Amino acid sequence: MQHTSWLNTLAGEEYGRVWAWGNRPSQKGDYERASPCAMSDLPQSYLEPVLIEEATRHGAEFRFYTEFVRFEKIADVIVTTMRNRSTGEEYNITSSYLIGADGARSAVLQALKIPVLGRQLNTAFNIHIKADLSKYIQHRPGSLNWVLNPVAPEWSAVGNFRMVRPWTEWVVSMHPATKDKNSSQPTEDAILKRLYQMIGDDSIDIEILSSFSWTINDQVAESWQSGRVLCIGDATHRHPPINGLGSNTCISDAFNISWKLAYVIKGLASPSLLDTLTVERKPVGDSIVRRANDGMEAHRTLWALIGLDNSSRKKATDLLKSDSTEGEKMRDQFREALEATEDEVQALGIQMNQVYLNTSAVVIESGDIAPEFNHINALREIKTSTYPGYHLPHVWLAANGQAKRLSSLDLCGRGSFTLLTGVGGDAWLHAAKEVSDMSGVFVRAYKIGFGGDYMDAYREWYQVRGVGERGVVFVRPDHFVGWRCVDLVANPTAKLSEVLLQILGRA
Repeated sequence: MQHTSWLNTLAGEEYGRVWAWGNRPSQKGDYERASPCAMSDLPQSYLEPVLIEEATRHGAEFRFYTEFVRFEKIADVIVTTMRNRSTGEEYNITSSYLIGADGARSAVLQALKIPVLGRQLNTAFNIHIKADLSKYIQHRPGSLNWVLNPVAPEWSAVGNFRMVRPWTEWVVSMHPATKDKNSSQPTEDAILKRLYQMIGDDSIDIEILSSFSWTINDQVAESWQSGRVLCIGDATHRHPPINGLGSNTCISDAFNISWKLAYVIKGLASPSLLDTLTVERKPVGDSIVRRANDGMEAHRTLWALIGLDNSSRKKATDLLKSDSTEGEKMRDQFREALEATEDEVQALGIQMNQVYLNTSAVVIESGDIAPEFNHINALREIKTSTYPGYHLPHVWLAANGQAKRLSSLDLCGRGSFTLLTGVGGDAWLHAAKEVSDMSGVFVRAYKIGFGGDYMDAYREWYQVRGVGERGVVFVRPDHFVGWRCVDLVANPTAKLSEVLLQILGRA
């Protein structure tokens, strides 16, 4: 994942490369500070079997070759009609809620008659192949390898070798030179010919596993829900795969709605808690769509500069080599175009800066002041804060000098609210136990600091906690801060109970 490269062919001339996915030496520390986890490029075809196996182990049932037909609201339930695509048999499922996580052609969203704003821009074509391309990649390892080859037919003017397995399995995406909604369906012979043109080496053995066309969208749903039917994922935000934010954003959507549904179904929260789905996640989804399409335009700028036909390509490359004022100007323009694409592959901010503002599922104390981040590039840099609505920051903690360190994030989640306090905050620990007993909602509680449950191993919690040692940071099950209080209050139990019930819509 180290680079993204632009080439005439994999075996031929290189036009430029950029550091990618946190591998720029000057930015590696930013990525390490943002998360306890290393970035991983795990394609969907390998991720989904892992998820399915784990979910099945926990009791989930998967019905493949099954499609949604319609749903009907009857009193307090949803009756959904499904069709077995193998047999044609239709049957009904009765449930309290229906989640439409059915992709960019969402039949559930259509059934809700929720408008989709925006447009379909053009089509692209993907080919899944096996081919050993090690000798052309391993010296500049990268998951994205763009080929700008001017001998291309119109349907594949620009191609990208997207790594599936290093360096023998690939998805090759092919894009038309202009925005064209017509879907190309080339023959296998035409596909193979184009692949060899892009590689620049006819001796490579290529096995075509599959091919399909797909649509590049710039679309958002006007709302994500109606009553007991809620939609998430690509059903609500549809965009090109620039920045790699597709599956990641969908998983974040699911994390947001899953704990809320669980609490509502168990009777621990009011159904009004579910109304926060659109409020919290739509701004995130909308921003992802804007960023991905802005990133696509950055690519188009670069394509236009280098030229996508033989004549304009020769003119561009001659200028790039030219010791002249025009050549220097061209090199500056091309350098700027390359660096503009770094907003795709060095974009820690857009990956991490999801903030929930103006939502009833967080509580803000009177006098608590929201942080200002005017001095940072919000696309590239992370916003770190425990202000309510922000994601809990990652810092390293340790139970003691002989214990393995763990992240602050590992103390939270797993279906529970978590209370974090410091030296002098024992009353908050007692309050968490009392509130858990009274409300039936389990609140996990830890003291961080000298003599507490966990050491502030590198004094980083002190730097980010945003409250005093007797204060408290209250974290929702999805790792977002639901409330914080700077200092101890007169009646911690009453205060914590009030906050919890407000977040759950029971106040």
